[in-house]
Amino acid sequence: MTIQNDAEYRVGMSRLESLDSTDPANVAEMEALGHALEAYEDRQGHAPSARIQLAAQGAEHGPGHDPRTDHLRPVIDFLLAKGNRPSHWWHADGFWFDQGGVLHYTFTDPIDAVELRAHFDFPPSITLSDDGTIKDGPNYFDISYDRPATRFSFELP
Repeated sequence: MTIQNDAEYRVGMSRLESLDSTDPANVAEMEALGHALEAYEDRQGHAPSARIQLAAQGAEHGPGHDPRTDHLRPVIDFLLAKGNRPSHWWHADGFWFDQGGVLHYTFTDPIDAVELRAHFDFPPSITLSDDGTIKDGPNYFDISYDRPATRFSFELP
């Protein structure tokens, strides 16, 4: 395992922090992550700065680049590394469009807005709500927790 940049370092560090150190099944992954993180710090001469500055737009060139989503991919990768899962896994890579053309990436578990603010600097065009919903208006893209359906009042016993 090799860590190439600050974003991968942060994802690796978050993953390491999320693993249960008392579970023997996690020992090998924790050791590999620890060595990779230390090697990156040694190459850089220090640990990376505190927060990742996110761009307002993704790259518009190169194969596999999507200008609507690339700039928020570090947030998605961070949440996936923390153990959250895409709720629409049957769509390619978890992304899906609604009827209005808005692109969504939804997760099965709640999103911690405080934790995201501690790890990322969001540009003014992207809003992060207290419930963890991220809305990128100019790109018609959002990231959110896919809340379970609730019953209407007339359906309750």
